[in-house]
Amino acid sequence: MAQEVAPPEHRRLSDGIYWTQECLPLGTLSELERFDLEQWVEPDEEVHGCQNAYLFSDEQNLLFDTLTQPNSDHVVDLIDELLDGEELDYLVISHPEANHAGNTFTILEAYPDATLLVPGEAAGYGRGHSAEHELYHIADETPEDVEQVPNEIQYVEPGESIDLGTHTVEFEAPPFPDHSFTLWMSERTTNTLFTVDWLGFLHQSANCVSFASELDRDVATEQVFRFHALAFPWMRFADLDEIERAVDDVRETFDPDVIAPAHGMVMTEELDAYLDLFLEAAEALSREGEQANMESKLEYILRPPEVEQ
Repeated sequence: MAQEVAPPEHRRLSDGIYWTQECLPLGTLSELERFDLEQWVEPDEEVHGCQNAYLFSDEQNLLFDTLTQPNSDHVVDLIDELLDGEELDYLVISHPEANHAGNTFTILEAYPDATLLVPGEAAGYGRGHSAEHELYHIADETPEDVEQVPNEIQYVEPGESIDLGTHTVEFEAPPFPDHSFTLWMSERTTNTLFTVDWLGFLHQSANCVSFASELDRDVATEQVFRFHALAFPWMRFADLDEIERAVDDVRETFDPDVIAPAHGMVMTEELDAYLDLFLEAAEALSREGEQANMESKLEYILRPPEVEQ
């Protein structure tokens, strides 16, 4: 059976901030020898991955990431509903990957006065807004055979901020980049850190759009491990001391009250425990980097259950 992305659901995070989430059913998962699967999911319970986007409804309105193309119409309808007839002022894409930016042009068409904010030079490497900006047609000079969108396009760098009215968002350089250029974002009033791909995890099908503290069971290391093994395969070869230093940097530099990832559940309580879970998952993933234990990535993440003879 083909996997289908569910229409987005939403909930209010706080006054003027909405969390939107679309889920991808992954079926049931087999147990990995190093983890106790039943810590977090029943053997016959369906597991979901997810994509999240975050909408600010304020004096100026901003959407951070776009969800995916199968939900194009649903996403625009949801923005219209939550903004209650107001215009979208800013559309921010954390990086040009399908599950983060797939609805960019659909949303820009629906909101032609919205400004598109994209990661600038300091978010990546190389000279200027080089190859990937050109590939995604958001360069200063768009190729002649590509129709330019009417919207204003601005490059944003780490350290830049936007006053939306009640809320102020600031763009951050991520200590865990999984793409050649990615921007995180923080919101000062609520002290929320939007970590894009980092600190995501799978969840039980009964717990969509639930805070991590509301899940049926505590988040287990395996949930964090399985997601990061797919999203950050390079972590198998990473220096664990450097990873720990980066996590310490998150604790000390950001010290958030809320962590809102793109591929997991929003965390509002005991945030240090989730950072520790990530370190446990990274250490387990590092062990899988040994050549003798290397496996196909998809086979490794979503290994089908063994059929009893």
